[in-house]
Amino acid sequence: MKTYKIFLSTFLLLVLQSCTDNEESLEADLNAVAFSADASISTSTLPQNILDYITDNYPGLTIIEAEIEDNQNYEITLSDDTELVFDSEGNFLGEDTDEEDDFGDEEVEVSELPQNILDFIAQNYPGVAIEEAELENNGNYEVELENDVELIFDGDGNFLGQAQDENDDDQGEDEDINPANLPQMILDYIGENYPDNTIIEAEVESDGSYEVTLNNGVELEFDADGNFLNAEDNNGEDDDEDEND
Repeated sequence: MKTYKIFLSTFLLLVLQSCTDNEESLEADLNAVAFSADASISTSTLPQNILDYITDNYPGLTIIEAEIEDNQNYEITLSDDTELVFDSEGNFLGEDTDEEDDFGDEEVEVSELPQNILDFIAQNYPGVAIEEAELENNGNYEVELENDVELIFDGDGNFLGQAQDENDDDQGEDEDINPANLPQMILDYIGENYPDNTIIEAEVESDGSYEVTLNNGVELEFDADGNFLNAEDNNGEDDDEDEND
């Protein structure tokens, strides 16, 4: 009987310890930041062959997002939501359209997520549904909730933090716009000084100024009134801006 009591006491202690550990594992700093597998980059820094490919094969579309993934592939989102994937050398691999693709990331059904991820979200985000879940090419899970919060978990389902791109320099404050909606002064300037180039991205900055990227990698900056401020060539092409200005 004494041996039985000792065994029962030990068993209950282990169960209690297990429950405590599980509760602690669901508690975390929800403000912690974890870098996602994809890092946002400036359109103007893309390899020139990527810019050329998009110009030739997707005329009339602009780039609204450019990312470099953990496996060094480039993922480009166009203005019609088409996603293109290029390798590290800028060679076109294909359009990313399948739920299970050949490019490293795999969409995961909510029911297939590790149980500790589901428990963590239920406890810390009660009533908030999971909108999308992916198994990234670095082995982490990235879970997007319906309130637009993105959470990162490791391969074992341990919470790492909220998703943040490594090179996300306040890009959320910029707004992509249709080049046709740029002030006429800007369109006239580009037509006069860069007649052989097209606009591959146009943004309105948080202060009302404009940033325009051409298909040769030249990035132009204009103030809120459309006055030219600066030109920067991030692809190393000869920029004869000074000669034409």
